[in-house]
Amino acid sequence: MSKNAAKERSYEKKQILFSTLIIIAIAVFVIVGSVFMYNVFTQVNSATNDYTYEVTANKAVYVDNLINDELGLAKNIASAFPDYRENSRDTLNSKLEQLSRNNEMLNIIIVEPDGTAISYRGEDINVSSREYFKSAMEGNTCFSQPIYSTPDQKMVNVIASPIYNNDEIIGVVACMREAGYYSDELNITINSDTHRAYGCIISSDGTIISSGAKVLPEGVQPDDDAKFFDSNIVLAAEESTRNTLIDDFSKSDVTNSFRASIDGNNYVVYYSDLKSDSDLHYAAIYNEDALLSNLSRYTNGVLRLFIIFLIIIAIITLLFFITIRVTVKKLKVSNERLSAIAYIDSVTGFNTYGRFEEIAKELLQRSYRRYCLVSFDIDRFKVINDMFGHAEGNRVLQVVAQTVNRSLLDRETFARVSSDNFFILLSYKDDTDTIDRIKKIISAVSYEFADYVPVLSFGIYKIVDRNMSIRRMGDCADVARHTVKYREKGSWAFYSNAMTEALREEKTIENEMQNALDTHEFALYLQPKFSLVGPARLTGAEALVRWIRKGSVIPPGKFIPLFEKNRFIIKLDYYILDQVCRRLKKWENEGIPPILISVNMSRVHLRDPGFVDKLSEICAAHGVSPSCIEIEITESAAYDSLDVLVDVFRQLKSYGFHISIDDFGSGYSSLNMLKDLPADVLKIDRVFLTETNNQRANDIIGYVIKMARSLGMETICEGIETDEQAQLLRSLGCDMAQGFFFAKPMPCEDFEKNILESKD
Repeated sequence: MSKNAAKERSYEKKQILFSTLIIIAIAVFVIVGSVFMYNVFTQVNSATNDYTYEVTANKAVYVDNLINDELGLAKNIASAFPDYRENSRDTLNSKLEQLSRNNEMLNIIIVEPDGTAISYRGEDINVSSREYFKSAMEGNTCFSQPIYSTPDQKMVNVIASPIYNNDEIIGVVACMREAGYYSDELNITINSDTHRAYGCIISSDGTIISSGAKVLPEGVQPDDDAKFFDSNIVLAAEESTRNTLIDDFSKSDVTNSFRASIDGNNYVVYYSDLKSDSDLHYAAIYNEDALLSNLSRYTNGVLRLFIIFLIIIAIITLLFFITIRVTVKKLKVSNERLSAIAYIDSVTGFNTYGRFEEIAKELLQRSYRRYCLVSFDIDRFKVINDMFGHAEGNRVLQVVAQTVNRSLLDRETFARVSSDNFFILLSYKDDTDTIDRIKKIISAVSYEFADYVPVLSFGIYKIVDRNMSIRRMGDCADVARHTVKYREKGSWAFYSNAMTEALREEKTIENEMQNALDTHEFALYLQPKFSLVGPARLTGAEALVRWIRKGSVIPPGKFIPLFEKNRFIIKLDYYILDQVCRRLKKWENEGIPPILISVNMSRVHLRDPGFVDKLSEICAAHGVSPSCIEIEITESAAYDSLDVLVDVFRQLKSYGFHISIDDFGSGYSSLNMLKDLPADVLKIDRVFLTETNNQRANDIIGYVIKMARSLGMETICEGIETDEQAQLLRSLGCDMAQGFFFAKPMPCEDFEKNILESKD
C-alpha cells in the first residue's frame, strides 16, 4: 500500500472520527437540551400553579373575612333591637335610617314574625315568602342570593339576622346591599389591569350570590341569573369533573380546581368553601393563556435560542456549553422572580408568612444564638378601618412593617401573618433587652402618627425547643399577647404554661356567659352607703354583681375584666340596671320611700351614641324615675376622650340621672377633668386610706373633699373597714362612706330585711 493511500485512509478515519464526535455532540446537546426545555416548562407551570393557588387562597380568606364582617354587622344591628316593639315608630325609623347611612346600606328593615316589614322609608312590604326571612326566623344569620327589591328597583343582597328578646326570636333585621356592592372585591388582578381573574361567591346549590365585574369573554363568564353548575365553563369540563365539583360544594373544608377549554382558550377554575357561612363558596376563573403570557414569551424565547444554538452547534460544539450557561442563568433569574411573586406580602411589601417560616426554620437550624418569637397586633384595628377607610388601614400596616424592618438586626426576620397580626423572630439576650427593643418599636410607630396612635400588643415566646414548629411557637406567643389585649397602653407579656390554662379558663367563661345571663345566674347585690354627717343613716346603696353558679360564687375579678375585653359587659351592665329598676319599682309598690341606687357603667359604653337613651328607656320600661338612679363611671374613662365623657355626663343630667365619678385619685388627670364634668358625687379611691396615720395622705383627702364641696359635689369614700378610718373621714368633712365596717355587699332580700327594716 502506498504512503498516499495510507494517508488518505488515515484522513478518512480522522474525518469519520470527527464527524462521529460532531454527531455525538449534537445528539448529546439535543438530548440534554430537550430535557432542559422540558424542565423549564415543568418548573414554570408548577411555579405558576403554586402562585395562582396562593393568590386565590388569599383572596378566598379575604372574601371570607368580608362575608364574616357582614354577618357580624347584621348580628350587631339585630342586638340593638331586643325591645323594638316598645319603641315609637319615629324612634325606630330614626335608628334604622342612621344605621343604614352609617353602614352604607340601601335600606335596613325590621321584619315582624308575620313578614310585615318596618322601613324608615315608609314602604308597605311583606317578605314572608323570602328565604332569608324564613332562615332568620329559624335562628340563622344568612346572606341571600340576589333578589329584586321593588322599592329600590334594584337587585340586592340581603344579610338577615334574628332579633332576640331573652331567648325568643321576636323578629328579623334585614340589611340590604346593592348586588354590585362587592364586585370590586371579588375579582383578582393577575399581572396587570388588563389581565384579571373573575371571582364570585356561590351557594352550595350553585346559585351565584355575588359576582365580580365582567372581565371574561361572553359565554365564558357565568351569567348572574344562572346556576354556576350550568355555566359554559363547567359544562366544558369532563363529566367526572362536574360531578366532583357538585360533590365538593356539598362539603366543607374543600379546596380544589379544574380546567376547561372554550373556543380554543384554556381556563382554570379554583374554588374553596368559606368558613363564615358553610353554604357559601368562593370561585375564581383565570384565563390560563393570559396568566402564562409573560412567562410564555420567556419560554418561547428560550426555545428559539435553543434552535439557533442547535444549528450553530453543528459547526462549533463549544457554543453548546455557552448555551447551557446562559440558559441556566436565565432560569435562575426566572425562578427568583417567581419566588418573589409568591413570597412578598401584597400590602406591606415584605415577607409573607410562608417565607417567614422558611427563613425562621433555617436560622434556628444553622444559628447558635438564642431567639424568641414575638407576636403583635394592632388593638381595635377594625375601628381604624371603619373610621378612616381600608386605604388608611393599609397605610398603618405598611408604616408598622417598615418600622419593624428598620429595627431588625442581622439574622432576624419578620412577616405579616394575617390582617394586622405580625410575627418577629428576634435575637434573645435577656428579658430586659427584649422589652427595650419592643419599647423602641412602640415609640417609633407612635412618632409616625399625629391624629391617632395605633396601640400595639405584644406576646413573647422564648424558644427552647428548636424542633417545635414555627406555627406552634407563634400560638404560644399569641396566647401571651391575648393576656395584655386592650390594656390602657401598648403592652407585652412573656409566655408561660399558666397562660394557656388561664386562656382555657377564659374560654370556658365565654362559652357559659350568655347562658348564665339568660338563666339569671348573675345576681344583684347591694352595698349600703351611710352618711358621715351626724348620726349614721342610710343614704343609698351601690349595685354590685355576683355570678352564682351551681351554688358557688364566682368572684367579679374572674369575669369582669374578661367581659370588658369581649364587650359582654355591655349586656351585663344593662341587665343589672334592669334588675335595679325592678327592685325599686317593687319597693315603691310596697310603700318604701325612694332610695338612690348607684349602678356602675363600663367605659365601653361611651363608644355608643345611644348609650344614655338606652339607660332612659330601661328606666321608663319599669316606670322608675332616673332621679332614683346614680350612674357611676370610673375617672379613667376620661383618658379615651374627655370631650365624649363630658357630652355623656351632660346627657345624663338632662334625663335626671345622678352621676358619680368612681375611683377618683387612681389616675393622673383627675384634677384637670373635674372642671368640665357636671358630676354630683366624687368617690374617693380606697388607696388613700391604707395608712390612717399618714398625714400627707390625710391632707390630700381633706383638700379633695374641700375642692369637691366648692364645685357643688358630695364626697363618698369606699373601702371603710375600721372605726378609725370612719372617724378620720368624718373629721375631714366627707359626706358619705361605704365598706365592710358599715355593711358588706348583700343579696337584695338581706338588704330589704336588715337595712330597710332597720331604717323604718
